[in-house]
Amino acid sequence: MISFSTSQAFVSDMHADIVERARERAQVCSVFGNPSRVLILWALGERELSVGDISTAIECSLQSTSQHLHLMKDRGILTSRRDGHTIYYRVNYGEHLADCGLVQLARNVSLAQE
Repeated sequence: MISFSTSQAFVSDMHADIVERARERAQVCSVFGNPSRVLILWALGERELSVGDISTAIECSLQSTSQHLHLMKDRGILTSRRDGHTIYYRVNYGEHLADCGLVQLARNVSLAQE
């Protein structure tokens, strides 16, 4: 039998875990408060694109696109790789994006194919 104080500590630990997960999800989802970042997500979908291709797909300047990509990469939403002078980005579909409906939609929408 679990004593009341032990049970209360368990609930407190569980609550702290839930609060931390909520904070992490909110931080990721807050990135999508900017329409250009949603368009980037949709442009990438399931594929990898260069900065130039993303910029063209979302009709945004290279400088602005690069700033959005940098922020999204810092938040763990995107990964990148370099091939010579070209940087390619891809969506990092992980647990931290599992609850984000926009990400699920990105798997079905592709601006780059239009």
